[in-house]
Amino acid sequence: MTRRTATTRPAVRGTKAVRLAAVTSAALAAVLTGCSTPASSAGGGAGGTALDASCRGTKTEAGLEITLAVSPCPAKGGGAAATAAITVKDAAGKAVEGAKVEINPEMPNMKMKGGNQSAEAKGDGYEAKLVLGMPGDWLVSVVVTPASGKASTAAFDVKAE
Repeated sequence: MTRRTATTRPAVRGTKAVRLAAVTSAALAAVLTGCSTPASSAGGGAGGTALDASCRGTKTEAGLEITLAVSPCPAKGGGAAATAAITVKDAAGKAVEGAKVEINPEMPNMKMKGGNQSAEAKGDGYEAKLVLGMPGDWLVSVVVTPASGKASTAAFDVKAE
C-alpha cells in the first residue's frame, strides 16, 4: 500500500470558495448583461420619441401632430401620479377637437404595462393622469382617434425617477 504525502499533491486551499466565486461572478455578469439597455435604445430610450429637458416631445403620425408634456418634470416612479398634457393638431396646425385620446404606458425592459388612461378635453388639448409604477424607462403611447378619422399612435420615451 502506497501512502500519499503532502509533497506529491499540490496544496490547493479554498477550492470550493474559488469555484463559488467564479460561478457567482459569471451569473452576476449574465444577469447584468440581460438587464442592460440594448444598443438600439442607447440614451435611456425605450423606442419612442425622446422628451426634451422640459419633459415635452412632439411626433407627427398620419397627418396629426401629437405633443406630450409630462409634469412634474422629471416624472416620478413608484406610483406617484403625474399629469400628461396632450395637444393634437391637424396638418393645417389647427387644434383637433372632439377626439378620443388615450395614453398607454409600458415598461418594455420589465415587460410591464401601466394602466391605460382616457384623456379628457382641457383647453386646446387633452389631459390624463399618468401613473408610472416604478422608476426607469417607460414607453408612453398616445392613441388619438379623431371624430372624423382613423386612430394614430405616437410613442414617447419617459424616464421616471
